[in-house]
Amino acid sequence: MEVLRSYRRNAVHVRQALDQLRLDTGKAGVERGYSQDAGLMERYKRLSIPVRRALNSADRASFEQALAAVASASMVDPGQLSVVTRSWQDFQQECASTVGLGGSKVPRGQILQDWLGAAAFYDTLDRDKAYDRLIDQWGTAAEGMGAQLTEQAAAVIVQLDTLAASVLGEPVILPPPPKTPPPPPDPDEKWWKRLLRL
Repeated sequence: MEVLRSYRRNAVHVRQALDQLRLDTGKAGVERGYSQDAGLMERYKRLSIPVRRALNSADRASFEQALAAVASASMVDPGQLSVVTRSWQDFQQECASTVGLGGSKVPRGQILQDWLGAAAFYDTLDRDKAYDRLIDQWGTAAEGMGAQLTEQAAAVIVQLDTLAASVLGEPVILPPPPKTPPPPPDPDEKWWKRLLRL
């Protein structure tokens, strides 16, 4: 059941990011001559990181591993499991479907992976240029498609999290983890640097 606990800890971040995304409204702006949502990448960064983890089958918080653990549990509701499995299959079919971008047919799942990488590593100082590479490769259509698929993935992740909570006998919304205490002061640090931080 450690797989489910890891999955649930990651799903907490998905739920929080979805709530924040619903509260934040976009601000219109112009980028490269196109009218677009000025803070789109910053708003999706918080959601893209836990979604990216859940979609990575090798991660401890993997959706696939958690779904397998829930399916093998003795106390699972078969009706709810069927709904989650069907939602996951629909999402997988959506990712496998292709769209014409840049003169070729591209699987939507590839655009989602590129979008999640660009959003997760988005830097307002543009040091990495992941977002620029995304737009150069797929065009501005990748933004809307990536955002839509990210939200669709997040909805399925939350569905499985709700089912995992019932299997584990935990509340659906987990309490926040205890705060990590600050690290001890660096013994080699100068005393006047410590005073400047205060």
